[in-house]
Amino acid sequence: MTKRRNIIYRSLVVAGILIILNVISSVFFFRADFTEDKRYTLDRSTKRILREVETPIIMTLYVSDDLPPDVNRTVQDLKNLLIEYNHYSKKNIDFEFINPNANEELEQEAIAAGINPVPLEVREKDQIKVQRVFLGMSIQVGDKSEIIPLIKPGIVMEYTLSTLIKRLTITDKPKIGYITGHGEPTLDKLDQAMAELSVLYDITPIHLLSEPNLSDYKSLLLIGPMATISTTQFGRLDKYLADGGNLFIAIERVNGMLNDGIGISVNTGLETWLQTKGLYVDDSFIVDKKCGTVTVQQQGYFSYPQQINFPFLPVVSKFANHTITDGIETVILQFASPMSFMGDSTINYQPLAYTSDISGKLKAPISFNIGRVWRAQDFLYPNLTVAVAMNGKMGGEKEARICVVGDGSFIVNGRGANKITIQKDNINFLANAVDWLSDDTGLMSLRTKGISSRPLREITDGRVFFLKYLNFLLPLVLLICYGLFRFERIRSKRTKRMKPGFIK
Repeated sequence: MTKRRNIIYRSLVVAGILIILNVISSVFFFRADFTEDKRYTLDRSTKRILREVETPIIMTLYVSDDLPPDVNRTVQDLKNLLIEYNHYSKKNIDFEFINPNANEELEQEAIAAGINPVPLEVREKDQIKVQRVFLGMSIQVGDKSEIIPLIKPGIVMEYTLSTLIKRLTITDKPKIGYITGHGEPTLDKLDQAMAELSVLYDITPIHLLSEPNLSDYKSLLLIGPMATISTTQFGRLDKYLADGGNLFIAIERVNGMLNDGIGISVNTGLETWLQTKGLYVDDSFIVDKKCGTVTVQQQGYFSYPQQINFPFLPVVSKFANHTITDGIETVILQFASPMSFMGDSTINYQPLAYTSDISGKLKAPISFNIGRVWRAQDFLYPNLTVAVAMNGKMGGEKEARICVVGDGSFIVNGRGANKITIQKDNINFLANAVDWLSDDTGLMSLRTKGISSRPLREITDGRVFFLKYLNFLLPLVLLICYGLFRFERIRSKRTKRMKPGFIK
């Protein structure tokens, strides 16, 4: 009887503890995330955006049933993410799930919302069949809405969702001035950069001589000027900085003309003006063993394209600890120039990005030779600075900020047949820099969330030689050592057995 009473007592205690834990969990929200990039933990920027949500937001997921496991996993992760969004927005975000394949009416509703069916290959009973599935969502705030037509498996959805919420809820975007009139690329050649910046900012082309009031702009962008800038215009920039303005500069100090086979220095006056701020930009071409490639046509019996390493396209993966470089992994430059600080302690100078340990510089003008054999003596200047941030009082009582990158075309897509896709982290670097200049953390830490690049670490030729022969010789040495050990052991046993009186 006592034993039975103890069992009932313990069961009641366990049940009570479970009930208490359930009540506590309904009040206090907690999850443990052990992934390296914390992909299941909401970023601080997202939490800030959600805390600022005042208008109810309705999210509608149009997702078919019976999806393949990998796709269904993405949908389940998205559902869990939306639960957290709802929690941190204090229930201002509501969401619902609709299966458009259930009936014709729901299918038409999804199509009317901008979510179209996509073909998806599904393996079933050792056969592959193609079925029409819906895999999208809409976000509505008042009379404004945004759609995600296709939820791609494997992507981090937090940045996409937070970006759309910010775009729908922001009421007054800060103005960013894009300086023109000196051969800068037009905005239509900066598709990726403008798409990223336009989420939080209103980008407006301006001319320094005709713009009546530069103080209306939170920050100014000066991207790759190629023509001379007048002293009057520099005077306006000086006044803007003295009043606490912020300036992003991508300087084209050298110009590589591959079609002509030459590289020359560029003098616009910007390099001289930067020296008055304490920054010297050398008219040299950076070369780096860690670099991008170019495609050349190899001639022979057949003509075929071949990828060749081109040290004039440095791949930058060494970054200082700074807000701008938070989460940045790899930036690719082309015909970049090194820079160094010559100012005093009144300006806070911070290098942001460096070349690799095996890099160098060549003074302009130079001639390009695609087939050049690069040697160790070509890379005598390791860790050259390619991007910097400066802040302090620059001629006035208010603090100004400047960010400079030693490549004027690192975010230029171009247009038409010459249009290219820019490395994502190039765009992230620009967007983070504008956020820092504008004193708006916005979506900065979210842009780079998720592991996107894990390049192999560069090693020297000597280490490669050592590892190659170590891998080849070490198994042979171990095998010989084991053979000698076995031989000595057997010989020892034989000798022992041959001794008089040995009995086993």
